[in-house]
Amino acid sequence: MIINTRPIDLGKKTNFLLQKSKCRFIHLPLTKIIKTEPSAKALQNVNNLSNYDLLIFTSQSSVIHGAKFCKEFLFNNRAIPILAIGLATQESLQKVGLSSSIPSTFDSAGLANTIKEKDCKKCLVFCGEKSPRILNLTDVDIDTFPCYESNDEASIDLSKIKNENKLVVLIYTQQSLEVLMRELPIDKSQKIILIVASKRLEKLSIEYGFRNSFLAESPHDKDMVEAACKKLN
Repeated sequence: MIINTRPIDLGKKTNFLLQKSKCRFIHLPLTKIIKTEPSAKALQNVNNLSNYDLLIFTSQSSVIHGAKFCKEFLFNNRAIPILAIGLATQESLQKVGLSSSIPSTFDSAGLANTIKEKDCKKCLVFCGEKSPRILNLTDVDIDTFPCYESNDEASIDLSKIKNENKLVVLIYTQQSLEVLMRELPIDKSQKIILIVASKRLEKLSIEYGFRNSFLAESPHDKDMVEAACKKLN
């Protein structure tokens, strides 16, 4: 059985692709997205968008909860480029009428490389409450606009998977990996296979004791689901 661990709202496309693939699966969210109110500092940043030469959206949730604060300004100031961390985030931006580019690799390192290539001096990052990794990967002046929290799910029902001999788990974030490690009961009769979205997660999963961890071709839902189905069959 394949386990889709994405939050409820973000897991819909993954569920659709899994249904289409005819693979057995269950949607078991390990995290949930909570909208937060921007701080006075964040609002000050977004009210001075002309100070920035690049706007960065780090997730679909950053678009859902953050784009509305800058959309009107950007409609009238198309000269400020927008960078999305991946295709799903880019698609979310398109839905609200904003065009964007994507990095060569769909991760924080890819964002940092693009900032360097564009010779940016000052960027605004739309993100969650946790400090984004991009801050540690570049010396460029970066401000943030936190607009949501990613919390652990309080109640995770594992009863539907306890009798499965083989579990293929989709892991998109470090947080969901840590929740899985904490919540999944030790059952030596079960074969646990992880499909991870990045090399960093592949390394972490091995450090956390998961021996069967495989890197998908990309973190996009299509490639994650395709990799999971291959391992299930």
